Amino acid sequence: MARNIINMVLWHPGMEINEIKITYIHRGAPGNLKQINGNSIEIIERGFLILREGTQIPYHRIVKIENKNKILYKK
Repeated sequence: MARNIINMVLWHPGMEINEIKITYIHRGAPGNLKQINGNSIEIIERGFLILREGTQIPYHRIVKIENKNKILYKK
C-alpha cells in the first residue's frame, strides 16, 4: 500500500515527491521512528525504497506518508 501511495505522488500532476514526508520504523532512533523527505528517494523498488545515501527502507516499515500536512497513508 505504501508503495502505491508513493507512486501515486510521483505520477500525479498536482503533487510533488519533494513535498511528502515519510515516517518509518528505524530501531535505535528516538521513539524508534525516523522521518525523511520525498526528495531523499533515489529508487522505488518492488519491496523497498532506496535513498540517495544508499539506505534501503522496506515498505512494511513505513508507518505514515504525509503531503503538505495531510495524511495520505497511516499504518
